[in-house]
Amino acid sequence: MNRWSRFTALLLLGLGSQQASALQPSAAGAQTSCPPTATVPAAGASQQAFDQYSWQMFINLNWPAQAGQRGVADCSKPLGSPGDTVWQTYKSVSETFLPGAKNPGPWNSQLPRRNLSLINIAAVKNTQVVQADNQAVGGWLIDQRGNPTYYDIAANEVSYNYIVANDFYNAVVVDAAKNIGFPNNAGEIKSSWRILTSADDSSRYLTMKALVTQFDSQGQPNGTTEANLGLVGLHIISKVEGFPQWIWSTFEQVDNVPPKTQLGGRWVDQPASGIFYSYFNAKAPAESLNQSPCLWQQQAGKMVCTPKPGSSFSTPDPLNRVTPITDVTQQINTQYQSDPQVQQSVFKYYQLITTQRPQSPDNPGNPLGQPTPSLSANVTMESYIQPNSSCMNCHSMAAPLNSQYKSDFSFLFRFAQAPVSSVTKDKE
Repeated sequence: MNRWSRFTALLLLGLGSQQASALQPSAAGAQTSCPPTATVPAAGASQQAFDQYSWQMFINLNWPAQAGQRGVADCSKPLGSPGDTVWQTYKSVSETFLPGAKNPGPWNSQLPRRNLSLINIAAVKNTQVVQADNQAVGGWLIDQRGNPTYYDIAANEVSYNYIVANDFYNAVVVDAAKNIGFPNNAGEIKSSWRILTSADDSSRYLTMKALVTQFDSQGQPNGTTEANLGLVGLHIISKVEGFPQWIWSTFEQVDNVPPKTQLGGRWVDQPASGIFYSYFNAKAPAESLNQSPCLWQQQAGKMVCTPKPGSSFSTPDPLNRVTPITDVTQQINTQYQSDPQVQQSVFKYYQLITTQRPQSPDNPGNPLGQPTPSLSANVTMESYIQPNSSCMNCHSMAAPLNSQYKSDFSFLFRFAQAPVSSVTKDKE
C-alpha cells in the first residue's frame, strides 16, 4: 500500500455515506469530482500533498447539500449551485448546546433560521478568570466598511453524535469528564462572515442571509437585524486515522488583504488596482496594523473589551498578512482556482492559506507531533496574534470551562450549558 492510499477518509466530516475516489499523487489537475472524497497523505508527506488534500476537502464541503439530508452532497448539482453547501448543514453550536443543557436531539433535524451573534471568537478560548494572555488574543474585528465580523462554529455528524451520546452538551457532565476523545472522522468548521453592503461585489463571495446581532458604540448588544453576509474565512479541522492531533486547513476570501511581495529583501503589501480590500487600508500607519481594538476592563471577574480612547465599536481595524502564503501553497491555489468547475463558481475567489499538521504524530516524546508548518494564521480569526499563531499549539490547551482535563483539541465544550437545577443553585 503506497503512502497516498494509506489513509482514505471514507467518513471524514460527514461524507462517509459516499463512495471514495482516491486523490492520486500523479494527478495533473485539480480533483473536483462528486461524490466528494479525499485521501489523507501519510505523515511526513510534502506540504504540496497536504495542500492538495485541503483543497479537496474545501471542494467536498462546499458542494451543494442534499435537501433534507444534513452533511450529504447532492451530486446532481454542479459546484456553486444556489442553496446550502454541505458544511452549512452541519450542527452549529447554537443547535448543539441548548439552554438548560437540553438534549439537542437527532442529527438530521430541520435547519433553523441562521442567527449570528459571536463577534469575538478568541474569547471562547479564554477562561472566565482574568489572565494575562487574555489581552493578547481577544477583540472584535471591524471591516473597512465599519461593520463587525461574525463567527460561527459547527460540528459534523461524527463529532455531533459523540457529543450527544456522552451528554457533553451538559456543562456539569463535560466538566467532570477526564478522557474526552473524539473518534476518527470527527470534524469541525469555523467560519467568519462580513456584512455585504450595496458597495460590495457579492458575486465574489459565498453568501447567506442571517439574523445578526447589532452593537452600540461601546460594543454592547443592541438588537438584531437581517443582513446579507459574505464568507471571509474558513477553518476546516479534521481528525483522521494516524493524526490524533488533527489536520488544520484554513482558507480566506481573496479580497481580505493584499498579497505580499519581496522588495529589497523584505516582504511588503502589494495591493492590486481596483480591488477593495475588506480589512486593509493602504493609508493606515504601520504601527496601527493588526492591533486589538480593546481597552480591557475587568467586570464581574471577566475581561471585557471596550473601545480604546478616541475610537468606537465601528472604527475599522486595519490588517495585513504577517506570514506570506508560500510559493508551494500558491501553486496549489492556482491549480484549483483555474479548474473549469471552480472557475464557474464563486470558489475561484477563495485561497488556501496553509495546511498545518503533525509531522511526527506518533512520537511519544512530543505529544504535539511537531506542528508543520510551525505557524498558521487566518487574518479574520487570528487577526491580532499572527506572528505567533499556531492552530495546533492553541487547541492543544483546549479544555471545558471548569475542568483541568484537556478536550482533544476542541473548544466546542466552552459552549456547554448548565442544567436548570445547577443554574438555580448557582443563583441561590
